[in-house]
Amino acid sequence: MICLFVRIFRGGSERIVSLARVGVWALVTMTMMSCSATRAVRSAFGGALPVEVKVDPHANDDAPVAVDLLIIYNTKLVDDLLKKPANEWFDEKKKKQFLADHPGELLVEHREWVPGQVVDPLKIEYKSGAHRVIVFAHYQTEGEHRQALATPQPFRILLGERDFSLEVTQ
Repeated sequence: MICLFVRIFRGGSERIVSLARVGVWALVTMTMMSCSATRAVRSAFGGALPVEVKVDPHANDDAPVAVDLLIIYNTKLVDDLLKKPANEWFDEKKKKQFLADHPGELLVEHREWVPGQVVDPLKIEYKSGAHRVIVFAHYQTEGEHRQALATPQPFRILLGERDFSLEVTQ
């Protein structure tokens, strides 16, 4: 062990600086890889998806907001779902038929919140192979009221007065 230190320090300060640069580069690379690897592992093995919810005191023009959080396992469904506005998705007859036509290809987690409600953080359990997250919110106003995340990752739903948005969290 002492021989190793002697060899390192024999090269002088240039060698120490060079080793320090390599060490910092390796640390930064490993950190970046672990962030993307965590997302890939989360999708590959499933788990619990952390979701936070913030509800505006005047959300949905002071009316309750129904929200469906979908975890998609079949990538072929994504395009069809991203074409649907929320009012079409929340049509009970159409939703029931869609789910019957695609058993096991998506998970639907339904919730409803009232304006100003304080919501405890959620953990949505999902299985391996999840490709996409799509959220529909049933607002009374005109609009798509649909948002998507590329991969299952922690996020926050912000239910506003006339529409909603998603924010990726860490």
